[in-house]
Amino acid sequence: MNPFTKHTKQQGVSYLLHLGFATGIAWRLLSSVIAFALHAVFPFIDIDKSLDLDATIDYLQERNHWIESRPLNRVETESNTAGHWFKKGVWFVLFS
Repeated sequence: MNPFTKHTKQQGVSYLLHLGFATGIAWRLLSSVIAFALHAVFPFIDIDKSLDLDATIDYLQERNHWIESRPLNRVETESNTAGHWFKKGVWFVLFS
């Protein structure tokens, strides 16, 4: 099976939707990483409230809720549900 579509078919999403999820979360986390890195070096630079730990947790939980509530086109098993991967630290989210 094509490695670009195997996982997406297991998750019941298109490649483009998966790309949007993964890219969206990557950009959101990268923004937080940059803010925290700048704050680490320059403690007088405050971390914007939209990028702080609470906001990041809220964002990830909201995205997880969105993916969990999506109707799926496959039979779910515990090892391939979004909740399972969320617990493992891998999130598939849509651009906010």
